[in-house]
Amino acid sequence: MNFIKEYFQLLVANPTAGVIGTGILGVLNFLYGTGITLTVMTIFATVLALDWLAGRAAAKKDGSYASEYGVNGAYRTSFILIILALAYRVDTTLGLPYLSFFYLIGNFGLPMWRSMTANVYRAGWEVWIPQRVLNRVADEIEHKTARANKRLEERRKYGGADNE
Repeated sequence: MNFIKEYFQLLVANPTAGVIGTGILGVLNFLYGTGITLTVMTIFATVLALDWLAGRAAAKKDGSYASEYGVNGAYRTSFILIILALAYRVDTTLGLPYLSFFYLIGNFGLPMWRSMTANVYRAGWEVWIPQRVLNRVADEIEHKTARANKRLEERRKYGGADNE
């Protein structure tokens, strides 16, 4: 529990921030460890957050936003974060060199990166994406666009009720 020593000065200067920070870091340490696993999880969570932000911006831009789809995404995100924590704990318990954790990070991470890139494109921010990257995720862009169009069509067909 070396994070307590690192936050001791913060705890003395601002007890509330110190207690909150120590609690959060304690939970993160338990769920995802320290060092490389926590660094990889931080990168993963950042890409996850960017995917959510870009997806929301894209849905607002084309009018396909639906609260139900967002709720399902929240369930999916929760599942991914919990299964990654479980994989880390299994690896730690069995003394494995993070085999399960990195296997699942790779399997969840690549599709999430593709999704984020496609959402960035759909949001209209494609000027920052190299063309070769857009070519590699063209099928994801096409899939997301088709799904958004289907939601728009269903909304028009069934009365245009907004789920927000």
